[in-house]
Amino acid sequence: MSENFIREKRIISLNSNNATTYNNNSYLSDMSFDFLNILTPDDSIVFVEAGIGSAEIPCSFYNIETTNNVFNYKVNSINYSITVPIGNYNYSTLVTAMTTLFSANSHTMTFSLNKASNILTMTLTAGGTWNTIDSSSIYYVLGFNANTTYNIISNTITFPNLFNLLGQKKIKIYSNNISIDSYDSVNKSTSNLLSTISVSQPGFSMIVYQNVDGLYSRMRNHYLSTIDISIRDELNNLYNFNGVPWTLTINLILYRKIDVFIQSLKTEQNTVTEAPPQ
Repeated sequence: MSENFIREKRIISLNSNNATTYNNNSYLSDMSFDFLNILTPDDSIVFVEAGIGSAEIPCSFYNIETTNNVFNYKVNSINYSITVPIGNYNYSTLVTAMTTLFSANSHTMTFSLNKASNILTMTLTAGGTWNTIDSSSIYYVLGFNANTTYNIISNTITFPNLFNLLGQKKIKIYSNNISIDSYDSVNKSTSNLLSTISVSQPGFSMIVYQNVDGLYSRMRNHYLSTIDISIRDELNNLYNFNGVPWTLTINLILYRKIDVFIQSLKTEQNTVTEAPPQ
């Protein structure tokens, strides 16, 4: 940085337990924090950089959530649906849960997973003629494509994609009020994405993130009072932390003109009223 600037760091520590407003209750992934003038316009400030300095985020979310637990299908030209209860599943527990739900609709489904390819096959063995699979949120778990209707032949289907219970892979942290230039392939547009963090820990453990390179992005404005935070997965769904709190540290880096900053200090000193003589 040029010698004409002085660099000042401001640290903002956030704990989801202390939010002013909760927009999705115990999900704890969409909220705001009210402060008193964290950043106000100042003639000495040339620009401000902002970003996530560190984070401690619990893996308290599940691989089957309300965003990926519905299977829609048609048997004997009648529409049916099952909704898998949210939770952490493996292949065996998911198959058991779905088999029970299909049975409640008077349908007997069998599952077969090719261990070499990890491709799933489903077959309706009793209950009628299976006509279609309709658009379903559980698509990427079982291995078919989003927003697609599949016609079923001979009551069986082998899905085109791999069976996938890996769950969420990425945590994306957004803030509208900390406005920076960033991009996301989900919507191809400029967004207010502060940071992305890999989900590197198993369920019910803790993700610890440190911004080791210390690089931040330039803010678009010089005013900040309320900080809004939304935390989303790679598909832009809001996370459900199930009431388990997280913490973040946001760093602001202020770049000030040295000459203007020094002059403001001199002005402050000159305006100090001297105590009257005793």
